[in-house]
Amino acid sequence: MSSGKRVSTGSPLPGLTISTDAFEGWPVHEVSPRPGDGAGHVLYLHGGGYVSELQPPHWEFVARLATLTGRTFTVPEYPVAPGHTHRDVFPTLRRLYDRLAGRHARDRFAVVGDSAGGTMGLALVQSLPPASPRPADIILMSPWLDATMTNPDISAIEPYDPMSSTGNLIRLAGMWAGPDDPSTPWLSPINGPLEDLGRVTIFAATNDILTPDARRLEHLADGVAGTDLVLREFPDMTHAWMLLRPGPETDAVVAEIVGQLGHAAS
Repeated sequence: MSSGKRVSTGSPLPGLTISTDAFEGWPVHEVSPRPGDGAGHVLYLHGGGYVSELQPPHWEFVARLATLTGRTFTVPEYPVAPGHTHRDVFPTLRRLYDRLAGRHARDRFAVVGDSAGGTMGLALVQSLPPASPRPADIILMSPWLDATMTNPDISAIEPYDPMSSTGNLIRLAGMWAGPDDPSTPWLSPINGPLEDLGRVTIFAATNDILTPDARRLEHLADGVAGTDLVLREFPDMTHAWMLLRPGPETDAVVAEIVGQLGHAAS
């Protein structure tokens, strides 16, 4: 299981080093504050409805977090639908996770994801055997927690959501599910095990049709052994605003993540 030869891609981001590995055919990028991984490590999984690859807002957000936390971020370019399904992606993602978790202390290792990437991150940790090392933090931004989109509270929010529709998300989930039921925990981690997840922080928006399931997950996880789940809900924000909409609400999310993951050394 070779990680391949590392080659530097250069860095368009001041103060950061970007390099790329070939891991089982995937490009896997590392974004590091110079001089390196002094404050810990993060596996970052990007969103995009399972059909979109890494976009400039992902890079900008990762760069900001790497700079402010002092942590190195590993960002895989996983295959997307419609050419691939979750069955093609999760085995490799699990092996990548195992490699990273084996190299970094638990208290300095985190899994962070936005939108569908948040879904994947939570499902990944839920799938780990009891003996596997787990991250100290799971941070989910606008996660898509139930691919079936059957929460009855969605209909009240949908008229105010300018970015997503139930019908389109069901269509995307079907492509990613392939032959499997979208309710499988791989696509709907709200149906997965909630014990021993550690510290889980969810950032959600009132004008996002995915938020009703974030509220439901908060309720389901209340009092579950080994899991401390906190939902931060931002009024009048939309899906993944922290990547797309500069402003005080985005700054508040960044500040909280930096507070959890540790501030870069001055």
